[in-house]
Amino acid sequence: MPTIRVTLPKAAWSKDEKAQIVNTLTDGLSAVAGDSGKGDIRQYINVHIEETAEGGYAMGGNVVG
Repeated sequence: MPTIRVTLPKAAWSKDEKAQIVNTLTDGLSAVAGDSGKGDIRQYINVHIEETAEGGYAMGGNVVG
């Protein structure tokens, strides 16, 4: 079962925006699978969105938020 994990700052994206992220990532992975002969795997793709608390992640060694 393919799983895509996305970590976002808490409350930075609306529910509708997160739905768009899920659909876009699912479409992309599904397209790659289809193009490489793995068939239609769309129904098996899981996308997990985790929201971090302020200061709960870092970029380039610097805490963000």
